[in-house]
Amino acid sequence: MSNSEKHKKEFLDVVHRVCDAIRGMPLDNELAEYLNMHYGPNTGTYQTLSRLLRLGVEEGWVAYVEIEGPSYRRGRLAEIGFNTAGMSIESGLLCNVKGQYHSHTKGEINMIIPLESGANFCGTTAGWRVFEPMSEHFPTVEGKALIMFFLPDGAIEYKAPPSHLQ
Repeated sequence: MSNSEKHKKEFLDVVHRVCDAIRGMPLDNELAEYLNMHYGPNTGTYQTLSRLLRLGVEEGWVAYVEIEGPSYRRGRLAEIGFNTAGMSIESGLLCNVKGQYHSHTKGEINMIIPLESGANFCGTTAGWRVFEPMSEHFPTVEGKALIMFFLPDGAIEYKAPPSHLQ
């Protein structure tokens, strides 16, 4: 690992512990409650992940690809595997962005880290949000936020939004 990724191993160790804790749990509101209770903003784990993700932005291994300029960046943090409970893990650094409409065919877990007062992802401020399998939306960030996305089997389907949302 290069010096520019000196905090990535520590980050992955923490993420792997979270993945172990939720392994096999259905992606639903109960999982969101569990994550917010055990790994939410007032916990050491959330604070550690927030610190390491911010360092990762500085070191260039978090949100390292511009999607739509500097206000919409993403980057892969971990591949699908046993240590990630079968999920790919992505990062996003977004500022006032309405992303591409998509379906979470197997669900999605998000850790949201507001980087300015009032920032939120799809209405959720600091903490965890879980989208159930087959849910669909425009990923929308108001303000500036750093987000970690967990995708079971890396499954996501980009598609045209329903006519009433266009």
